[in-house]
Amino acid sequence: MKIATLITLSSVSLFGLSINFSKSFDAEIKPDTLQAGINITVKKASEKEVVQSLSMFSTFIDKDKDVEKKWGNYSVHPQYKYENNHRYKSDYVGNMQYQISSKDSDKLNNFLVALYSQKNDNRVDISTSSVSWVMSESQKSGKIDALRLEAIIWADSYANSLSDSLSKKCTVKSLSFIPVNHYYPQPMMRMESKNMDAVSAPTPTQDLQKMSVTPTIQLECK
Repeated sequence: MKIATLITLSSVSLFGLSINFSKSFDAEIKPDTLQAGINITVKKASEKEVVQSLSMFSTFIDKDKDVEKKWGNYSVHPQYKYENNHRYKSDYVGNMQYQISSKDSDKLNNFLVALYSQKNDNRVDISTSSVSWVMSESQKSGKIDALRLEAIIWADSYANSLSDSLSKKCTVKSLSFIPVNHYYPQPMMRMESKNMDAVSAPTPTQDLQKMSVTPTIQLECK
């Protein structure tokens, strides 16, 4: 546990000694969720064919219960060619993106293998990117609460210690947390996969990640 303290203001008044400072409480945590981005691109002769193909993939992805899914955004637009100063539609291109995640890396990898097996057309391209371990919302929330409690207990203990050192009665007058809690994810490993062999790429290392809270503490000694 690394702790850093910055005293920002100390003053003596008719009411006693007021001390204001900020202090960081840090923790290193092993992230519990593996996530990846999925991009599906379809190129067909007609808009209807593109939509049908994207719908097939969307249905397959939505039916899977082993991974969490976000986004599911898609777009379809025509492609144009120019010939003899004349523009005409040559194809339609559709694109769909998902973010998937699971606390079980095997389930996520199995899902990717199954997804790639749905590709039966060379006019369809599937790629994965930003494969990385991240903290789930429940994991982050729980650790932030634990760090805040640690800060409160530390502030009360420090006030008691200061009371003994100064021969005064010191108490915690206020303790406020900076709204943004610092969270430092590991650098993302980027992986572009366009065939079944690429899906078998190694799972990223589940390295420790750092989280901290930095409350502003005000003590008063009389």
